[in-house]
Amino acid sequence: MVEGYYDLCIRCLPEDDIAMERLVSLAKHLGFNGAGIMQATNNSKGPTLKSRSFNAYFDLANGIEIYEDNPAKLHSHLVRYDPKVNFVMVRGGTDKLDRAAVETTYTDILSLPFGIKGSGLDHVIARSASDRGIALEFDVGSLIRYRGGKRVHTITELEQRLMLARKFKVHMVLTSGARSIYDMRGPRELIALAGLFGMTKEEAIKAMTVTPAAILKKRRLPGGFIMKGVELANERIYSEE
Repeated sequence: MVEGYYDLCIRCLPEDDIAMERLVSLAKHLGFNGAGIMQATNNSKGPTLKSRSFNAYFDLANGIEIYEDNPAKLHSHLVRYDPKVNFVMVRGGTDKLDRAAVETTYTDILSLPFGIKGSGLDHVIARSASDRGIALEFDVGSLIRYRGGKRVHTITELEQRLMLARKFKVHMVLTSGARSIYDMRGPRELIALAGLFGMTKEEAIKAMTVTPAAILKKRRLPGGFIMKGVELANERIYSEE
């Protein structure tokens, strides 16, 4: 038995309650007990959803992905969005930005783009993330979208990140990084994709169960707030045999 599965970083924002119902139904069908809907700070469009019964047995969380090229401005964004969401992800990319992200307790997850020299993760960042309990995202959706040499390079970068995450005991979050409902995959498929860069089945399961649940438990806002017009009706998570 394991704890409920989460795809904590779905990067497609449903336009209305019908689209949200479709997304939740698909996630449940795939085998997930919860999901995180990511909104980006560079996207001003907000959800206008009404409370619906489809949320009764599914843990739907609201996250923000902060895009900020200036490390000096990152803290102000973190302070601004922290009270409004269930978890905060920072999109890194440079040494200074990555270090600024992991030097604050406001950050829950660090996400790194691909195509960065040295995989974008070094010993200093990994150690700091571990010390502050900040998780590292492993977006395997890229392995579905990329082909040829780009896919090979992505696998190599994920291998390097995994090595450092293991060495410094950094929490890991395994995600589909879905840009649409058609990008969504079930836990078994994500585990198989994670195996391509060396993540064990046990590590992959923990990265979709224990770590996401711990992040949400730590950060869950009072009153069951999820996002504008949507409330959490039931926080019960069903275990899978």
